Amino acid sequence: MFLRSPKSYSPRPTGILIGIGFFVVVAACAVTALVVPEDAVEVRFAVMGLTGCLYAVVAADLRAAAVTGVLAWTLATGFLIHPAGELSVTGASDAIRLLAIMGISLAGGLYGVHRHRAG
Repeated sequence: MFLRSPKSYSPRPTGILIGIGFFVVVAACAVTALVVPEDAVEVRFAVMGLTGCLYAVVAADLRAAAVTGVLAWTLATGFLIHPAGELSVTGASDAIRLLAIMGISLAGGLYGVHRHRAG
């Protein structure tokens, strides 16, 4: 079973994967801010969630997936949801967004680990 060992099966160190994930999420945030209108908050958040998920699939590292998910949430909350550029948590909706983006990032990471071990 692929969940028995928490160690990473990626030949790259987790710290490098987290750094790459940071740049991927920053690029996605910048492109989303330019392309998607400000009133389409759900679309902006979905783009950031899918970016975190797809990167987690490619990275195939659960720790990097979790950190990248948190980074995606902070950038989405600070720059895309609240366009003032301030990270302000306003209540339950931001907590639900955090759980959603963490869930999709970790699901992508699990799939990436499974795919890597199977093939």
